[in-house]
Amino acid sequence: MKGLNQEQSADYIFKFILIGNSSTGKTSILQYFIKQNCTIKKVQQTVGIEFQSKFFVYKNKNIKLQIWDTAGQERFRSIARTYFKNTIGAILVYDVTSQDSYEALDDWIKDARENGKSDLDIIVVGNKIDLTDQRVVDKDYAERDMRNKDVLYVETSAMTGENVDKCFQSLIDQIYNKIEKGQIEKDEFNPQLKNPLKQNLTTKTNHVQSQSCNC
Repeated sequence: MKGLNQEQSADYIFKFILIGNSSTGKTSILQYFIKQNCTIKKVQQTVGIEFQSKFFVYKNKNIKLQIWDTAGQERFRSIARTYFKNTIGAILVYDVTSQDSYEALDDWIKDARENGKSDLDIIVVGNKIDLTDQRVVDKDYAERDMRNKDVLYVETSAMTGENVDKCFQSLIDQIYNKIEKGQIEKDEFNPQLKNPLKQNLTTKTNHVQSQSCNC
């Protein structure tokens, strides 16, 4: 994915949400993806909802990715649920050194499917793979389990940056493939068509120009 200047207009806007238990590394993954470095060693825990965006070129299209980073604590779950509306992709993060965070995945997947769009795509991300000596969740088991749950799966390290881009790329690939196959209505993600006022002004301008032409 090639980076874009933020002033350039987007052909498509995709809205993603980051979910999962607290302390699994959701914010660290997002910060690495946005800044493409891992210089921040200690990240403050998210309170409520935080927002980031990134522009890039994908298959000759200008894409704006809007990402909501949610707090994993139980008291914020109801807030997070309200942000599933109009979200096309969910990134569900767990910690490979924490069995509890893995066992919580079923509830998070249920939340996403009950509160999200019917065509919501989900990728489960096993984070902190750099902590090899502390790992408790087997990779092969997790891959089989997530395949059975019909969700994408990838493992990352927000500390080293390993596969961080891949977790976003895999989700974008799946969504864009659906758009190309007509399984998702592409106009839904077109900011020009989502802004009827702007579209109407453009139409009126073109109409006036055509009327003023005496050729």
